[in-house]
Amino acid sequence: MLSGQVSPDALFAQAPLRPIDTVGQWGTTLIIAPHPDDESLGCGGAIAALRKRNIPVYVLFISDGTMSHPNSKKYPAKIRRALREKEALDALSELGVDEAHATFLRLPDTKVPDHKSSSFVEGVAKVYRLVQQIEPQTVLVPWRRDPHCDHRASWELTKEAVARWDQPLRWLEYPIWVWELAEADDIPRPEDGALWRLSIQDVLHRKQKAIAAHVSQTTRLIDDDPEGFILTPEVLAHFNLPYEIYLEHA
Repeated sequence: MLSGQVSPDALFAQAPLRPIDTVGQWGTTLIIAPHPDDESLGCGGAIAALRKRNIPVYVLFISDGTMSHPNSKKYPAKIRRALREKEALDALSELGVDEAHATFLRLPDTKVPDHKSSSFVEGVAKVYRLVQQIEPQTVLVPWRRDPHCDHRASWELTKEAVARWDQPLRWLEYPIWVWELAEADDIPRPEDGALWRLSIQDVLHRKQKAIAAHVSQTTRLIDDDPEGFILTPEVLAHFNLPYEIYLEHA
């Protein structure tokens, strides 16, 4: 981030805080998770609050998540995929979401197609079919300029699918990597939409349990890949707060 640029923490701290009952207005909600764990990190509190109010929640996992530990021999790609999907279902159970409401697209991790890809149209069609099926009133997607290629591509796929569906809905974006990796241009600006915080103090413990369910991402369970990914305490600290960050685009 450039010197003199407002930090994400400072920007988010200024955002209005809305009560947890705000989710009562959302109706059937679709969560777009680029990887298994993004749903818990970015939206775990909102999901728990929605389910506490018996509001239907569906989660679409875009990528297969296999590139978190690409060099592991103990956990080859198919095993990693199965492990991460099980962890995702365990996390959703902690949040009150039935596994029947989870869909795994299994697109290639780090290679989710964006608008420049030859497989973008096919990816949009897959997202569109789910949107048609569940008819969401609210969609939660990764922040459009979140500094990860799969997060940005997931935003593009969903945006195009929703545009094709052409029905009114609430569109909310959540950040994941803004704190750690953002350049100046990645930070939300006023013209991007309304930035606000959702109070999740009442369900924070459930969010924490959901995050912890992603054992392969929060521990050294997969210990034979020195370059393997792990959510460090510093990263997790951004998601251990009594609120979540959302940008609402009209």
